Amino acid sequence: MDIAKYSSDSRAVIKVAREVAAEFRHPEISIEHLLVAVVRHEGSEVESILNQLKKNPATVAAMVESYLKQQPSRAAARDSLSASPAVQAVLAQAFEEKGKLYDALVEPEHILLAIFDRASALPPYLREQLEFTKEDLYQAMAESRSVEAIAVSPPRGEGSAAPAEEPRTVAAVSRYCADLTGRAAAGEYDPMIGRAEELRQVIQILLRRRKNSPVLVGGAGVGKSAIVEGLAQAVVSGAVPKALQGVKVLEVDMGGLVAGAKYKGEFEERFKALIGEVIKSAGRLILFIDEVHTIMGAGSGGAGMDAANLLKPALARGQLRLVGATTEEEYTKHLEKDKALLRRFEKVKVGEPPFDEAVAIVNGVAAKYEEHHRVTFSPEARVAAVKYAKRYLSEKNLPDIALDIIDEAASEFGVKKEMAERLLPGLEAAMKDIEPLLAAADGAGLSDEDQQKLRALYETFAGQLDALGGYWGHRLEVPEVSG
Repeated sequence: MDIAKYSSDSRAVIKVAREVAAEFRHPEISIEHLLVAVVRHEGSEVESILNQLKKNPATVAAMVESYLKQQPSRAAARDSLSASPAVQAVLAQAFEEKGKLYDALVEPEHILLAIFDRASALPPYLREQLEFTKEDLYQAMAESRSVEAIAVSPPRGEGSAAPAEEPRTVAAVSRYCADLTGRAAAGEYDPMIGRAEELRQVIQILLRRRKNSPVLVGGAGVGKSAIVEGLAQAVVSGAVPKALQGVKVLEVDMGGLVAGAKYKGEFEERFKALIGEVIKSAGRLILFIDEVHTIMGAGSGGAGMDAANLLKPALARGQLRLVGATTEEEYTKHLEKDKALLRRFEKVKVGEPPFDEAVAIVNGVAAKYEEHHRVTFSPEARVAAVKYAKRYLSEKNLPDIALDIIDEAASEFGVKKEMAERLLPGLEAAMKDIEPLLAAADGAGLSDEDQQKLRALYETFAGQLDALGGYWGHRLEVPEVSG
């Protein structure tokens, strides 16, 4: 750990974490000790972040301390306390957070972000009790600072002296973008099956000096967004050329950029801040805009420039790499009308996958659906989903419609199975009640017609019981039992 990269506040936090560990007689410094130290530290941005989340710092510290009291203790000399591997990992991640936010030094808020990273060893119990996530912290950081602080600072002149510590700002990318590479690293995405040629084209275009922004054009449901998710997964796994290793793929939230921009020029300021941060990253950030045709006219309601015109200069100079996705109809209707914008993009055609590839895609992601629904799909069922989707739902595109079919079938199966299991005990009880009545029917003086009704009811219950027991309600409409 390069201590020179940590601010005086961060060094104080690490020192207090050691004291907290000694206070609770624990043998090493853990993440929980570091969290208490961060929250206790006064004068840092952590306090305003927690206040933005309506969390009292003292209350948060007390909850963590209550957890620490329940952990085993063992006397150890204060000077001999060392940081656990989990703490070392958090401090390394804090350095990464500093880089993502373009700050000069590691600050306590970066340590807090690293503690709540999905990959950290913070106990699940504390995550649940504290009721906020890393994404919540990012949002609170953005909201606790003014719009002016979010905007990109103008470049300094050659003769101007750099301050000892540059002003700390929340990067616009953290407020208006979602980190797809982070989600890929967390395993949130389905594996990308096939589409190797389209992914190769996207990577090849991204590596160009000019016109290095691909736009994926294809029908709804053919897997355009899945290709971008596949790019993020390839970056995380290192299966990309060296020039793309370590980049971050960020999905732009166009709705978030436009929302709340009530004053003239406010959207332009936000969008320029975002573009500026991407340019400052020197190619380490790649933007993704789904439904990229929406940039035409976006934000121009107050007579300002729309997103498309704001993007053109950076796209023309190759300073910004943007992956777009849209349908053929929207591409023709919107992008092709603006020849200047169209020249900045390179089109990648994404067609519907052939039958065999669609089956391979369904086979590749079926495990995710099986885990969600707690069912198992037979190989024949997976093939049938693609076959019948193509035959009867040809107006929609593979593989999306085939995945919808297996998702819907599994959901229906779960509902029917639960219904069947709930009705089984009632049917069995009803049959047990009828059996003695049938046995004593003659002696009870029941008429032949009443006896026939009783037998018919018993046979109805028996038939329903056999059907429910045999099929567990799968694709079986269970009639309501009355009388």
